[in-house]
Amino acid sequence: MYFRASILRWCAIAFAVLVHLGCTPGVTEVVGKGPPYLAVVVFVDAAADVPITRPFSFRVREISGVVGVDTTFRATTKDTTILSVPAASYRVDISDVPPTCEVRSGTAQGIVVPPNTNTSLVRFFITCEPGLTVITGTDGAFADADYVVSVTGAGKAPLANVMTSNDTVRFADIAAGSYEVSLRLVASNCVVTSQGGETVRLVILARGSAVVRFRVVCAEAAKRPRIVRLVGSYANGSIAYVIRATDPDGDITRSFVDVTDCNRRSILPNGGQLRGGYAGAVNVARRDTAVIVGAYDLTLQDTQLANQCLAVWVDDDRGNVSPIVEVPLPRSATARAPVAADFNAVLQGTSSVRASATPSDPNRDYVGAFLAYLVRDGILAVPDGQFDRLVADPAGIIGPLNTQFVLRPEFGIWSDYVGVVLYLVDAEGNFSRLLDLDLFR
Repeated sequence: MYFRASILRWCAIAFAVLVHLGCTPGVTEVVGKGPPYLAVVVFVDAAADVPITRPFSFRVREISGVVGVDTTFRATTKDTTILSVPAASYRVDISDVPPTCEVRSGTAQGIVVPPNTNTSLVRFFITCEPGLTVITGTDGAFADADYVVSVTGAGKAPLANVMTSNDTVRFADIAAGSYEVSLRLVASNCVVTSQGGETVRLVILARGSAVVRFRVVCAEAAKRPRIVRLVGSYANGSIAYVIRATDPDGDITRSFVDVTDCNRRSILPNGGQLRGGYAGAVNVARRDTAVIVGAYDLTLQDTQLANQCLAVWVDDDRGNVSPIVEVPLPRSATARAPVAADFNAVLQGTSSVRASATPSDPNRDYVGAFLAYLVRDGILAVPDGQFDRLVADPAGIIGPLNTQFVLRPEFGIWSDYVGVVLYLVDAEGNFSRLLDLDLFR
């Protein structure tokens, strides 16, 4: 037997129970016998643009089976229904919950309806997330105003939506499967610097909650730097590279270097590396063509670096970002790489470290060196079981190597320095990695 109610107080707590009824304030209709009553309340926590319109299914059954109450019904979050039942113990189940929603305390609840009472309540708290959330963030000069985001895959018809430059769009009713999410109509003076570039591939699980973030940086077209040549290679878990770039104002300040799957998706555990401090480098500042030599030791094996790519962008003092360049990353050709038999790094008392080498190259195309000073673990960063690294010449050193690094208290004292790593790089990106762990001779 059912009791239909259109009572404003039930509307206020978002009732969802047995009979499909709208809430009409001031109207009360009673059908069937009186109390005790059993009411089911559903509270749904979801963003305004993630509508939950499908009805839920409910089953109410008396636990012992003696009373014989076992009924099912469907209702939406806007429906209000109260069930007149005999006093007994009941189990209430909810089903047909969208896969991107979670019932906080489980889909089954038990309740005792005592005799000589009015109404007993069962409350279901449901949290719903969109299947896919796409976020855009844009800055820089002459920022793009809007884009079109498209979602394709899983054998479904493509989805599309217009997004502003800094926006969030949620796709609520999207099935589990593999998708491509693309940001389209990006202005020519802008570049998508986030992982994957303009197209991100992902798998959406039945639970949903996938998030794609597009980071867009725009530039003043007449002032933006450009990479004119990029070469690099890998060997023994390290990479080295040479970037040649032009900038109208000669003020390139940073580079971003990543190893990718050749589709702009990083294969590095923590993504690409941003390195700055180029403003005072003699091979970068106010040069028609800046020449940047760099290197990194990675945590990947050579088998993981094989058949991958090097992706790089540079920016200037005003934040103008160059177009991203992605090139194949070959294994360094050992027989063609520069060498230096006389490499030596030595402490100069307690005030500095001097590093020198006379590089030679089989093909006479040596470009420059990159140095990393090794410091005791925990001096420059949180202890991690590895030497800390300090880079004094972030843009590299072009030509012969004879440099002296003056120690500064904020970077540790002389006894904290344990060695120097030297990378010698040629015009094709081939390199040698040399290590000196004896700074006393």
